[in-house]
Amino acid sequence: MNPQHFYLHRISPYIFRLGEQFGLRWYGISYVAGFIAGLFLLRFLSRKGLLKLLLKDVDALLTYLIIGVLVGGRLGYILFYQPSLLLQFTTSPPFWGFLAIHQGGMSSHGGFLGVWFMIILFARRCGVPWLHVGDAVVMSAPAGLFLGRMANFVNGELYGRPAIVPWAVCFPTEIMNWSAQRLNQLMGVLAEKGFIYDSTERLLDAIRNNDAVAAIVQPFLTPRHPSQIYEALLEGVCLFAILWWFGMKKVRRDGRITALFFLCYGVMRIFVEQFREPDADIGYQLLGLTRGQLLSFGMLFIGAVFWYLSMMNPIIKYNHAHPSHQMPTRGKGSSHPHS
Repeated sequence: MNPQHFYLHRISPYIFRLGEQFGLRWYGISYVAGFIAGLFLLRFLSRKGLLKLLLKDVDALLTYLIIGVLVGGRLGYILFYQPSLLLQFTTSPPFWGFLAIHQGGMSSHGGFLGVWFMIILFARRCGVPWLHVGDAVVMSAPAGLFLGRMANFVNGELYGRPAIVPWAVCFPTEIMNWSAQRLNQLMGVLAEKGFIYDSTERLLDAIRNNDAVAAIVQPFLTPRHPSQIYEALLEGVCLFAILWWFGMKKVRRDGRITALFFLCYGVMRIFVEQFREPDADIGYQLLGLTRGQLLSFGMLFIGAVFWYLSMMNPIIKYNHAHPSHQMPTRGKGSSHPHS
């Protein structure tokens, strides 16, 4: 398996840079684009009469969701993967490990929990069923999941396990998890060619911008599954199609789409984790599963709970012709094969 036969990832995480460690990153833009896409989708549902919120309420809901995603996603990563960051303080910005999002980033599972907490707060404020609001939110979520996973690919993070498939990718960022002995060996080869670097960050920059350095480094790398793209296609495209297929039905129960979201996401994440390299500092856990798979089994349980809650709700008949300020009708004793 010659690594030189595979694609070498050399994409910069920056759109443009203002310094060695500062600049506009694709990762940040993906969050902004995800929220904008979510706003348009929620407004579409409101105009179609599938969301019992006025457009101005939809705009307010987005603020709640932004807080839930950012706070929940960051807190979830720290609690699930790296609790020591809560006690990490420095004398330079951002001063606190919680705010140092370049260390570890965000957790999708934590983001889900944060979003649901904010959905409940928002629904109580507006006097609408929280399961109804939740159904609309999860229908817009795959757009953000897709963009976030593609940003992971751009960053070269959360890469896959070793592979020999034709579309395998060599990610230079794997160097960050190498042993000191292996890294020193590479640095020695580079030094013999006149390329000397005092940090892995500078070496990664050189790989992206210097063809000669990239050619020297690539044979040391391992071709891997581009698991970020697998996740983008499953959690983004496929999940979006499933939720909107059922979500556009004129007859359903509040909470049913939410249940489908958690059930489908859990199954997809458990499957795709088979191709994703576990976090270096965590590795495999109970029964050889990854931390992401274990958390996703919890998602399946949550999905089953939402399915039960949806069964307790009456069947709602939506009229797509109604504007968002009109309430959908509730049918007693009506049935539907997808309700």
